[in-house]
Amino acid sequence: MLQRLFSVVILVTAAGTAAYGDAAPYLGRPVADVIDEFRDAGHPFAYSNALVTDDLIVSIEPREGEPAEIVRQILEPHQLTVRHEAGVYLVIPVKPAAEPVEPEKPVTRVKKPEIETITVSASQYEIGRDVASSRFLLDRRTIQTLPDVGEDPLRATHRLPGAAASGASAKTHFRGGEESEVGIVLNGQRLFDPFHVRDYQNIFSAIDARAIEGVEVFTGGFPVRYGDRMSGFVLMESMQADKPRHTELGISVFNTSVLTTGSKDDMRWLFSARRGNLDLIINPDFGRPKYYDVFAELAFELTPNATLSVNALYADDVVTIVLETDPAEREQVDSDTRNAQLWLQLDNQWSDELSTMTVFSVVAFENLRDGFLDDPEKMVATVRDERDVEQIAVRQDWTWRATDRHLVQWGVQFSYSEANYDYASTAEYFGLPALYPDLPDRVDRAAVANPNGGSYGAYVADRWKLSEKTIFEWGLRWDDQTYTGLVSDSQLSPRMSLLRKLGERTDLRLSWGRYHQSQGIHELQIEDGVTEFWPAQRADHLIAGIQHRFSNDVRLRLELFHKDMQDVRPRFENLFDPLGLIPELQPDRIRLEPSSAKSNGAEISIHRARGDWNWWASYTWSKATDEIEGRDEYRSWDQRHAVQGGFGWSNESWDVSLAASVHSGWPTTDLSLLQDGVDPDGEPDYIVVPGPRNALRYEHFASLDFRASRRFDVRRGTLSLFVEISNITDRSNVCCTDWDVADDQSVPVLDPSLDYWLPRLPAVGVLWEF
Repeated sequence: MLQRLFSVVILVTAAGTAAYGDAAPYLGRPVADVIDEFRDAGHPFAYSNALVTDDLIVSIEPREGEPAEIVRQILEPHQLTVRHEAGVYLVIPVKPAAEPVEPEKPVTRVKKPEIETITVSASQYEIGRDVASSRFLLDRRTIQTLPDVGEDPLRATHRLPGAAASGASAKTHFRGGEESEVGIVLNGQRLFDPFHVRDYQNIFSAIDARAIEGVEVFTGGFPVRYGDRMSGFVLMESMQADKPRHTELGISVFNTSVLTTGSKDDMRWLFSARRGNLDLIINPDFGRPKYYDVFAELAFELTPNATLSVNALYADDVVTIVLETDPAEREQVDSDTRNAQLWLQLDNQWSDELSTMTVFSVVAFENLRDGFLDDPEKMVATVRDERDVEQIAVRQDWTWRATDRHLVQWGVQFSYSEANYDYASTAEYFGLPALYPDLPDRVDRAAVANPNGGSYGAYVADRWKLSEKTIFEWGLRWDDQTYTGLVSDSQLSPRMSLLRKLGERTDLRLSWGRYHQSQGIHELQIEDGVTEFWPAQRADHLIAGIQHRFSNDVRLRLELFHKDMQDVRPRFENLFDPLGLIPELQPDRIRLEPSSAKSNGAEISIHRARGDWNWWASYTWSKATDEIEGRDEYRSWDQRHAVQGGFGWSNESWDVSLAASVHSGWPTTDLSLLQDGVDPDGEPDYIVVPGPRNALRYEHFASLDFRASRRFDVRRGTLSLFVEISNITDRSNVCCTDWDVADDQSVPVLDPSLDYWLPRLPAVGVLWEF
């Protein structure tokens, strides 16, 4: 199947090359497209979406010249120009001739190396500026107007091709990988577990969507600069101040928030604080999910070629979740979490050719989970899980532009971490759970662990422009960890990518690479009785992608991928109910020990943004399996077919969007009740036996989501009102099965009942900007 799909790429390539002839290189194209192409070619341009908007079109054909001169010509009719500052060509308004005073300018952040250079790797999507080669681009405003629960920037990634998500969690699976295989980066810093309600589905991220300028996503094939993850990366940059001061006050069903940003002379700042409102909305009988987060950034331009930024992210949860309110069957967990992260970033532009980025960071994380389940007909259980992590790290990345045709990047990183685990739990089983043959009547588990040690990494990437149409990059990465206590577990990861321009509007990208992922110091599976770390996992990615940009602003993209995973870490899953509050003590808990795993797929997506309208659609065919004891078993998030689509319309006053998600039902397992002899009184004994794992499937998942907002000019600033409805049709999307034994039959029979993902969720809110 995959070979036939790869042949389609070649056919589409030939058709795309033959169908489109020469055209005017610039006239009639979006200005942002032209600048992005120069930026992709390694020229350091930077601009604000507030200045270079989607509807800005090149109105003249510029004369030949250097890229900076060409951009200067196409900007001139729009009262814009470029200024060279700190090694970057910054797009700015043309200063009126009569203006006597130089206006305040924002501090210019030196662009990160991966932004200023061509995207050679396949499988990159960017949620940020305008649509460009090999990326999906949604800016800050678009992220906010997407109909996603809680205005969460990470939930926007659920709508990308190859993503598998239930909607209950802010996390997602990329191309058949586990949720833990996706790294999250903010302003150059890899974030440590940035989620709220982490002990129950990680419902929201700790990142304010309003504080984010854009989100860039790798669903595979990422460059060697990013390591210790097997599936992908989500890269976020905070918003840039485009005026001396801007403030936002918001309140909605999900959050109450304040944000302020601004700049003065050579300094800029951003402050964002949010408080979750769910504890004020939901019935207290079902718990109190109380949480808040704060993010702050302060940047100084030390010299024209050096910028220092100080970033801090703090998240605090005091959460009580109650799944069963009946006192005779009560199930409750209290979770108390504090997560503090601070990092300093120094960007230096030593010359036009050489630049560095140095990051120093510290993390302090504490989590206490205390819960109980009191159902004498099934199980009585208690758990107390306390863990904390402290980490200090430093990283330095270098970029050397040897020539216009040769770019070298290298870097090193080091971190030292200490963790403390203190875990205790008990469980007694009755009724149906007691019929599992391999489950003891009572479980008592207690464990303590105090791992500590370092993590090291180094990489080099070498990029060559072989011709005007071909760019090749190779890279090599080395990683090692000492806190695992394993001998000789260092990892070496070679990667290669090729970009071939097949025409003015058509790009072909090929990527192959090896990706390793170690078990994080905070990921010890102590709740399941495992007190040792596993060796690093490995995944080999092979990706082929082609993208064509039509003259009417339609972008079409086809991508094929194959992921081969080895040294797969044993993991624990619940066969029937992944939503339990104390999942490690549930009777359906099993340990999986795959010898390997595979994921294959094809993604096709189409997008158009012109004027007030934009729309997008994608289809993904994929298959994700584990090899266990010589046979292939579907991974629990395997979805053979997935369709995403939606549209948005906006003008000066309105933003309206509608999005749909449909995918094949996730796999599930059957359960059988079998007679197993007789007891001493001659009565039959029974056991329950699960069927072949993941041999069945739930019905397909479908959700239609809507959002509309209206802006009003007020005496000071603007006031926006919005309404959002997730799962408009209130479709019952099955998530899990609760098994019981019917007690009103002469012969015992199993009585299954279904539970569901999110129902219809309406939300309203108001935002004041000034």
